[in-house]
Amino acid sequence: MRTNIYKDKIIKLLEKNHLLNMADIHKKIAHADYSTVYRNVEQLINNGKIKKVVFDKDKIMYEINSSESQHDHFVCTDCGFVDELDRSTLKSSFKEYAITDILIKGLCQKCH
Repeated sequence: MRTNIYKDKIIKLLEKNHLLNMADIHKKIAHADYSTVYRNVEQLINNGKIKKVVFDKDKIMYEINSSESQHDHFVCTDCGFVDELDRSTLKSSFKEYAITDILIKGLCQKCH
């Protein structure tokens, strides 16, 4: 029963915050040890409720996995700014591939 409470809290956090890393999720859930949060995040990924977004080996974040919000991400390689990209526009360029995620890295307008 207790793990359902944690899963619900994780889902609510990600609904409000879009992208969070594991440490941020852990900080926002009172009285939960790190391993409990990690285990519940992994179960939510396996159940298809949330998804892992890997920006690089040191930057992994999580977001709600929603069919209504199909998007990909741009990340600035200088300041770390993250923006959502419209998936339908991007995927039209790659019709012959079965694309699951697109991550574009470059410089944002501020850093360019």
